[in-house]
Amino acid sequence: MAALQLALGEISYLLTYSSKRRSVALQIADGKLTVRAPVGVSVAEVNALIARKQSWITKHLSQTQVQHTSDWLKQGCVPLLDQLLPFQVQTASVSGVMLSDGSVIVSMSKRARPTDAKLRQLLTDWYKQQANTWFTERVTFWQREMNLTSAALTIGNWKTKWGYCKSNAELGFNWRLMMAPVWIADYVVVHELAHLRHLNHSEQFWQLVQQYYPRHTDAKRWLKQNQQRLEL
Repeated sequence: MAALQLALGEISYLLTYSSKRRSVALQIADGKLTVRAPVGVSVAEVNALIARKQSWITKHLSQTQVQHTSDWLKQGCVPLLDQLLPFQVQTASVSGVMLSDGSVIVSMSKRARPTDAKLRQLLTDWYKQQANTWFTERVTFWQREMNLTSAALTIGNWKTKWGYCKSNAELGFNWRLMMAPVWIADYVVVHELAHLRHLNHSEQFWQLVQQYYPRHTDAKRWLKQNQQRLEL
C-alpha cells in the first residue's frame, strides 16, 4: 500500500492507496486527516474532494486536534518532505542510514546495543544530511528569485525556532523541517531570505514575504498546529 504526505492549503493529509478499496474514504483521528483511496484515483481528484468537504474537515480537525508527538518509530515510517517512507532496521558492521527503493534502511552496528535512542540519533543525523542538501538547493533557487545573496548555511537542532538569518547573511534551518511538506519548508526559506533585506518583522518585511510566498499565512498556521508532529 503506497502512502503520500500531502497538503491542500492549510489542510495536511496522508493519502494511502489500496487495490482492495472501491471508494475514497476520509478519516480524522488525533487531529490528522487520512484519505484512503482506490488505486488509480489521482491526487487532483482527492484534492477536489477535500475542497468540497473543507468545512466538514476543518470542523472535525479542530475538534480532534491534540498537541502530541507522533511516535513515528511505532508506526514504522518517517516523513520526508511530501513523502511518508517505511523504514527497516538491520544489523551491519557499521551504523548508518540510506534511502533505497522508497524505504529508509537503518543499519545498526553489531557492536552497538539497538535502542530507540540510538535509532532516533541515526535518523536525526540522516535528516540533517537531507536538510543540508535540500536547503542548499532551495536557498540557491529562492535567492535568485528574490535577487538576494546569503552567506553560510547551517542546519540546526532547535526546539524553539525553525530558522534564522544573521546580520552577516548567515542562514540557519531546523532539520525538523524535513518532516514537513515541501511548501512549509519553502516558506521558511523565503522568510529567512527576506530578513536579508529587513532584519525585523516590519510591515515591509511581510510585504516582501507576501510578494514571493502568498501562502505564508497558511504556512505559519500549519507550523503552529503541527509542530509537535515534527519530532522523532
